[in-house]
Amino acid sequence: MGRRALVAVRRAADYEADAVRCAIAGVIEAFGGWSRLVRSGDRVLVKPNCIAGAPPERPVQTHPAVILEVCRQLLDHGTRPFVGDSPAWGSLEGNLDRLGVLGELHRLGVPVVPFARSRSAGVVHVGRRLRLRLDEAALEADAIVNLPKFKAHGQLLLTVALKNTFGCVNGRRKALLHVTCGDRRNDFGRMLVETFRRLRPAITIVDAIVAMEGRGPIGGRPRRLGLIFGGTDGPAVERIAAELVAVDPDELRTLRAARDMGFGTTDLADIDIDGPPLQEIRVDDFELPVLMPIGFSVPRLITGTIRQFLHLRRRRSA
Repeated sequence: MGRRALVAVRRAADYEADAVRCAIAGVIEAFGGWSRLVRSGDRVLVKPNCIAGAPPERPVQTHPAVILEVCRQLLDHGTRPFVGDSPAWGSLEGNLDRLGVLGELHRLGVPVVPFARSRSAGVVHVGRRLRLRLDEAALEADAIVNLPKFKAHGQLLLTVALKNTFGCVNGRRKALLHVTCGDRRNDFGRMLVETFRRLRPAITIVDAIVAMEGRGPIGGRPRRLGLIFGGTDGPAVERIAAELVAVDPDELRTLRAARDMGFGTTDLADIDIDGPPLQEIRVDDFELPVLMPIGFSVPRLITGTIRQFLHLRRRRSA
C-alpha cells in the first residue's frame, strides 16, 4: 500500500468569527494541533491570496476573517506570524487595506511584508532547465501557512493549494514565467509544483466558505461552498478540491504535474477525509471558465509591467 494522506474538512456557514474559529481549529486539531506544525518562536509566513484589491464581499482574496483567525491562533501558540505576498495587481498593503484587514493586522502586531527581494531557490527541471527565484522572506521563514482562496481560474481551471505559493515569485517575474513556460507540454504546471515543493508549507488551509466560480481568478461570481479544508500534503488538498466541484483531476495541470513528478498524493483512494463524507458536500454545478492560453506574449508582458509600475507610482504619491 502506498503513502496515505489526510485532508481535514470542516463546515462553516459564513464568515462569522466563531464559525471561522471553530472550523480552522478543527482542521488544525486533525493534524495534532499547532505544536505539530510549527514551533514556539518561529517566524511564520501567512501566505493568503492577495491577487488584487477587492472588498471582502467579492471572493477575490482570502477573506479577512480567515487571515486574522490564523494569525491569532499562531500568536496564541507563541509564534511570530507575518503576512506576505506579491500581488499581480496593486500593492500588498493596498490590497489588504481594500480587504479591510490591514488595520487589524497592525493592531495585532502582525507585520505586513511585501515581497520585494528575490534570490535563487536552485535549478529545477520542468521540461526545461529553469533557475527558480523566490522571495527571500518566504525562503527565510521558519514555516509557511498557505491560505488560498478556492477559485475558478481562466488558465488553470482551478486555483487552490499549489497555485497560491506562486505569489512567492516576485512581481513581474510571474509574468515572465508565463512567457518562458507557457503552454509547452506542462512546464507551467511543473513549475508551480516545484515552487510549492521548494517552499514546503507546514499546512494549507483553504478558504472555501464563499468560493469564486466562472471567470476567475478575479472576474467570477461568488459561490457558497460553506467549507474550510486543508492538509499538510498540497497535492492531496488539490485533489479534494477537484472532487468537491466535480472536476476531472486530469484536467488540472497542477495535479497532472504532481502525479508525473511523484510529488505528494494525487490518488483519491490514498486520501483519508477527516470530516463530512464527500458525497454530502460535493457540488455538481460549479461553473468553470473557458480556458485561455497560459503563455503571455512579450508585448503583453511589457504592457502589464508598465501598467503595474504606474499603478504603484500613483499609490505612493497619493
